[in-house]
Amino acid sequence: MIRSLFFCLCLLISLVGAAQAQRMPPEGSIMAEAKAATDAGNLAGAIALYEKAYAGNEPNAAEQLARIYLEGGEGLAADYDAAREWAERSVDAGETRGLLYLGKIWMEGLGVSADLDKALGYFQQADKAGDMKAARYIGLIALERGDDAAAVQWFAKAAEAGDITSQYYLGRAYQTGKGVAQNFAAAFRWYGIAASRGDLIASDGMVGLASLYEKGEGVPADQAKARALYEKAAALGNTAAKAALAK
Repeated sequence: MIRSLFFCLCLLISLVGAAQAQRMPPEGSIMAEAKAATDAGNLAGAIALYEKAYAGNEPNAAEQLARIYLEGGEGLAADYDAAREWAERSVDAGETRGLLYLGKIWMEGLGVSADLDKALGYFQQADKAGDMKAARYIGLIALERGDDAAAVQWFAKAAEAGDITSQYYLGRAYQTGKGVAQNFAAAFRWYGIAASRGDLIASDGMVGLASLYEKGEGVPADQAKARALYEKAAALGNTAAKAALAK
């Protein structure tokens, strides 16, 4: 039960991360207009512009449509059938992120019956195609199946490639000693790398660092530093940090 709840939380974090990792399109392109509409919260307008960009063969339009329909947003309900259709078009256009979205759809059973084997196949394709986030999801499936050691190996691959969420997962593995020998110095290092960008996605790294200071694991116990890190992460919207402060 706990592992399943953690698995769902990982997916939620990953979706937010994918939304924030949108590539910067060329200035003056329809894709740039669509991104501006997305950033302004005008999802209906963004969809129309992304569809126009797709019709004009601008790259990454299909994957952005898949993302919007997968997540939904203010004034727009998620549409998993549309998400799957656009993800498949994204794959047809040679975009690895489409494979990632298809993997998520089958992993969580979004509009389909959940199928971890099918999801894993998409993530493995994305990994072979060079999508740096794919290894994270392969690791999550390994974690769900109880193979902590394999999960750590995949998190390490994605962490080394620069995936912030995987950097946090790797830090936590070193802190807890699940799937790898416990090493607080390595945990501190990876939490610090994960926290360095300073945004919501990076806030998990801040929470990890705070937990080390709170417990005195690998560093001298320092409740003031722990609280400061929890407060910084909470201000960014991190729910774990808010819960820690509430204690």
